[in-house]
Amino acid sequence: MKIAVTHHSLNIPGGAERLCLAVIEALKREGHNVTLITIEKTEWNLVKQNFGNVTLPDNESYLTMFRFSKNLSNMPIASLYFTAYILQLLQNKSRKKYKLLINTFGDVINSVADITYIHFPLKAALGFSQIPTFMSKSMWRAITPLYDTALSFLDKISTGELLTNSKFMQEIIKNVLHRKSTVVYPPVDVESFSSRCFKNRKSGHMVATISSYTLKRHLERVPLIARHTNFAKFIVMGKADEYSLPILRKLEKQVKALHVEDRVKLLTNVPIGEFLKTLSKAKVYLHVMPCDHFGISVIEAMASGCVPVVHRSGGPWLDILNGQQGEYGFSYTSAKEAAALIDSLVSDEKLRSKMASIALYRAKEFDKSVFMKKMIDVVKKVAN
Repeated sequence: MKIAVTHHSLNIPGGAERLCLAVIEALKREGHNVTLITIEKTEWNLVKQNFGNVTLPDNESYLTMFRFSKNLSNMPIASLYFTAYILQLLQNKSRKKYKLLINTFGDVINSVADITYIHFPLKAALGFSQIPTFMSKSMWRAITPLYDTALSFLDKISTGELLTNSKFMQEIIKNVLHRKSTVVYPPVDVESFSSRCFKNRKSGHMVATISSYTLKRHLERVPLIARHTNFAKFIVMGKADEYSLPILRKLEKQVKALHVEDRVKLLTNVPIGEFLKTLSKAKVYLHVMPCDHFGISVIEAMASGCVPVVHRSGGPWLDILNGQQGEYGFSYTSAKEAAALIDSLVSDEKLRSKMASIALYRAKEFDKSVFMKKMIDVVKKVAN
């Protein structure tokens, strides 16, 4: 079949972009002719730097060679950028040039395409304190009625099949968009992490956290938890840019104020070699974001031999740990509870090793190969 895969840009290294690339790979393996539709031209050398070897589409269609995605913190630019994406979807849907249109970035617009993958619906942003960085809360409240009207209009044109990344998000989509969706867990390169990082025994007392330095990640919880631990050493590894500076400065001040400078290290834009080396040494993976959509970093850490300790909410708790304390990992609701769990794991290697093996077994259920098979099943169902 001739299939179009749409995504606003692949020039930003994130989970949504990794998923788009996995969709292209899955479709190509099945022999389909794939066209990638983006707003800006894909810089494939940059993509390969971030994701390694990738499967290229047969064709590409884009609106501009300029990298507008660098400026999405600017509201006028972001508004025009995503308006262009909606118009692009509408245009390609009306042409009927492709057997299927698959939108792998359905957060802004969840209609029009035949299959739409939603990571987090923008309509739920206010309720979960995840307002886009280019907009204030008051401004978002003001434009929400207009945005809701536009969504309702587009729903009437073409609803399509909705996919999402977790049971947690499935419930949000049901409540906020009033739509049914199918859970297809995101692709994780479990084999790569386990083969390069997993160790039966680990020394030291290292706890790792992987997160971009943004407000919604709530990294201020790391030093709060560290203050209550007796043994653990914490390393935060995250993507940072110019917009991360205020958060980094605030974190650095908090670390000093809580007197945990000897226990908390903040690293930015860590090279892949150092990143993997740290995961291979870490005994515990601490995830601090509440109501996270899914948590790919949790799976990567589990594949690396880390025991997950996650906030008792969202996809990491409900989907990855199956909502069961001590089955595949542990959860917490307070800093003291998290600290007690971490201390017990870093000081008891027998317990850590046992839980790490169980966590690895669980991580394999989210492998990229599982994702690709499920995506192909959905494509066959919709095409028929």
